[in-house]
Amino acid sequence: MGPVIDWLGEIPWNHLIDISVMWFISYQVYMRFRGTQAMRLLVRVFIVWLAYLTAQVAGLTLTSFLLWALWIAVLIFFLITFQAEIQRILMRINPMRPLDAILRQARSVRLPDETLSAVSETAFSLASKNTGAIIIWERRDPIEPLMRSAGEVIDAEVRPALLETLFVVGAPYHDGALYIQEEKIFRAGCVLPLSENPEFDAHYGTRHRAAAGLTERSDALALVVSEERGEVSTSEHGKITDAESPEALTAWLTERLRGAEDTPQSTLQLAREVVRHNWRVKLAALAGVILLWAVAIKQNESPRNIFATLGPGVEQGFTVPVDYYNLPEGLQLSPERTKRVRIRIKGEADLMNFIDAGRLRIRINLRGAGAGPAAHTISTRDIDLPSRIRLVGAEPPEVRLRLEKTAKTSAAKP
Repeated sequence: MGPVIDWLGEIPWNHLIDISVMWFISYQVYMRFRGTQAMRLLVRVFIVWLAYLTAQVAGLTLTSFLLWALWIAVLIFFLITFQAEIQRILMRINPMRPLDAILRQARSVRLPDETLSAVSETAFSLASKNTGAIIIWERRDPIEPLMRSAGEVIDAEVRPALLETLFVVGAPYHDGALYIQEEKIFRAGCVLPLSENPEFDAHYGTRHRAAAGLTERSDALALVVSEERGEVSTSEHGKITDAESPEALTAWLTERLRGAEDTPQSTLQLAREVVRHNWRVKLAALAGVILLWAVAIKQNESPRNIFATLGPGVEQGFTVPVDYYNLPEGLQLSPERTKRVRIRIKGEADLMNFIDAGRLRIRINLRGAGAGPAAHTISTRDIDLPSRIRLVGAEPPEVRLRLEKTAKTSAAKP
């Protein structure tokens, strides 16, 4: 564990910001698309891309060409097919959301017992009249970005009469979901994403599928009243469970929403809960981002030349000299140093035909170097190449040298 921490400590601050931003984006993409066809297709896009990189490293020219073409086609298909979902999510993500609002997501919702009892009694009252309803609660995961439509803001106290009025047949919000937040009816008429699980029980209707679709993608809770069968059900983690009585439903809600007590939490405690929540998903996203960052930084790639060199090209090898410059004053190079390196470069055939092998050379900057042995990993920064040609590899991959102090000569006395 110690070497890993030491290695992380050596990462420059700008790279840490780069990793953090990509980690946040990767986690948010997973949370928004998990359990959907979009997520399954996105996983396939990623697998094809990894297969392409593997074939390229293995030198499988024809296979890498086919995988590259397939990857581009699948990626374009994903962007076209799910452009509406992508646009909806981007429109609802607010990067300026205050930190305290984000930390509040770490807390489970804490509603008074009277509110939970009122909701339970109203649900069974609606069931007895065969009036359909769906009520949702947000916990840690934000659910508004997942909604197909956020409905209308109500901002009213939770009252049984108001609940029944909102779900009465023919009312404007009858078919939508009721969103309860912090002891109040926050929104009504919300349209939720439907579950795409092929194993979902066929006898459940659209409300049940909507409740499961939301709870599949988040840790939200949903309460469903069936209009056809007059039954009350709950949904958590995409699973539907029947509620036998108002008392059983109140106990179920109290256990998950912790309505019996309202213990205050400090900012530090909230931050800890944010870290612990979905920690496996967050850790997997971080590991994937660090892996991709390590591969990219090893080759010193930038977005400008990555997309210019995704496709297949011609690869050639050259043996080139190594030049050293900016030698610090008072130091000299030892004869025991790397003088020639075998490099491999890749680019379009037309460009590769104009490469002058005699002008290629590795140039190592010794500015700031000290006396003693040193090693320098060869990268694209050490060789001057056209923008559409990149360095694939070098043998040896490191230049080894030794800097020695120059002998001081004293001036002769007159």
